[in-house]
Amino acid sequence: MRLGMGSGLWAGLDLGTYSVKLVTMHPSGSRCRFAEAVVPRTGGDEPPTASVLAGLIDDCASRTNLSARGFRGISVGVSGPDVIVKQIALPLMDESEIRGALRYEARKHLPFDIDSMVLDHQVLARNTSERKLDILLATVSQARLDRALAPLRELGVEAGIVDAAPLALANALAQATGRDADGDGAVRLLLDVGHLESWLSLHHRGHPLFTRRLEWGGARLTEAVADATGCGLDRAEAWKLDANASLTQAGPEAAAARSAVESMCEELRRSFAFYRTIAALPEALTLRLCGGTARLGGLAERLGEIAGVTVSPFSPLDVHERGGRAAAGGPQFTQAYGLALRAA
Repeated sequence: MRLGMGSGLWAGLDLGTYSVKLVTMHPSGSRCRFAEAVVPRTGGDEPPTASVLAGLIDDCASRTNLSARGFRGISVGVSGPDVIVKQIALPLMDESEIRGALRYEARKHLPFDIDSMVLDHQVLARNTSERKLDILLATVSQARLDRALAPLRELGVEAGIVDAAPLALANALAQATGRDADGDGAVRLLLDVGHLESWLSLHHRGHPLFTRRLEWGGARLTEAVADATGCGLDRAEAWKLDANASLTQAGPEAAAARSAVESMCEELRRSFAFYRTIAALPEALTLRLCGGTARLGGLAERLGEIAGVTVSPFSPLDVHERGGRAAAGGPQFTQAYGLALRAA
C-alpha cells in the first residue's frame, strides 16, 4: 500500500506492543542504522496512545541523527488479528478488472465485514493454460490502519508505505537468503515471535504461501516464569532479557519457560499438518527464528527439539550502525528491516 515518496534515507517502522523499532536505509541498501524504544508499561491492557508512540518514534529517529520529518519516507507495518495475507485464485482478466473482482471474491475468504477492510493485492502469476490468476491478497481493518498512522500524523508525517507484517518479514527473509536462491523451489519458513503474538510464514520465491498469526508471544514466557517463581512480572521479564538467561539452565525460571514453549510447539505442528493437506511440504524442515523473544538463549534449540524441525536464529542486521557505532542489530529488528527494504 504505497501512499507517497520523497528523497533521502528511507525508514522502516515497527510499532510493536513491547517496543518501537526503527531501521533507516540508504538508497543503495548497503547502509543501515537502527534504534529501539521500549513502550512504557502502564499496568493495564490499554495500548499506548498515539502521542506516546509519537514520542517513541521521535526518540528512535533522533538516535539515527534525523527527525521523523527528515526521512525520504517511512514504511509502517500493521499486525493483529484483523491483518490477513493469503493467496487466492481469480479467473484470468485484465489488470483494470482485478480490484473490482477482488473485493467480491474476498468476501469468501475474510471473516470480517468487507466494508470495514482495506484491501491490496499483487499478481503472482498469470496461468493462461488454466485461465486463472494467482493473487496475493493483503487486508487490514480501516480502524487498525488509522491507529498505525495516527502516531506519525502527531509528528506531522504521512506514511509512504503501509505493509502487513508477514509481507515485511518475507522481504527481510528474501533479502537475507537471496531471491535467486529460491530458484531451487525450496520452501522457507520464518517464525517471528513478538511480545503478544507471533507470525508463522511459509515462503516460496520471495512470497508468503501461507501465513498464520499465533496468539503466543514472549509475554507467555514472562508470565510462566513469574507464576512458577512467585516473583513479579518485572523481575521475570528482567530474567528473560538477561544476556546470560537460557532455557538450558537448571533453575526454576528456565524450567517454567521450557514448559511454556510447549504450547507454541503444538501450534507449529498443527500449522505444518494443515499446510500438508493443501500443498507439498518437505519432511525435513528448517525454521528461521526472529522477533524480540528470539534473543532468549536456548529457545531455537527447544523449539526444534519439541516441534521436530531444525531451528536457526535469524537476524538480518548482523553488524550495522547504531548511533554511529557498529553494533549487532538483533532479531527484533527483522520486521522494521523488511519495511525499510520496500523503498531502499
